[in-house]
Amino acid sequence: MAILNGVNYPGFIGFWVLAIKCICVILGICASLCIGKEGPLAHIGALTAPIAIYYIPLPKFEYFKNEVSKREFFCGGVSAGVAVAFASPIGGSLFAYELSKPTTFWTFSMIWRIFFCSSVGTFTFSLLDQIYEHKGFHNIDLTSAGTLKFGELQDLNVKI
Repeated sequence: MAILNGVNYPGFIGFWVLAIKCICVILGICASLCIGKEGPLAHIGALTAPIAIYYIPLPKFEYFKNEVSKREFFCGGVSAGVAVAFASPIGGSLFAYELSKPTTFWTFSMIWRIFFCSSVGTFTFSLLDQIYEHKGFHNIDLTSAGTLKFGELQDLNVKI
């Protein structure tokens, strides 16, 4: 929220922060520690957007190297991270809006871009999850419980 309001935190955005955050979240979840993945995924999503803008040397990205675009991409990354964690693009969009509510840069057209970013993130994660579950590209379902889901179904068959 502070970054979206214009506060400059040195060292908060960077490639090494992204790499260490990804490794630590993977190790923490694999070790069955009592940590949530939602907060770190929001931070990872938020870090990905500015890193892509500033470190990928494409001439098209020169247009986006300003503070307003950086904040918009930051909101898109936060919303995609939360949407992937909860399998809910609407929830990711509303979370990004809630974080940026005190700021003045939020526009109505931006909410559609944020929602599209969240939807693409949820769709991509669900597609990759199905490819992993079915061990390939065969038998990929396009049902409400499959790739096009907009909410997570809970598996009640818990094996101990």
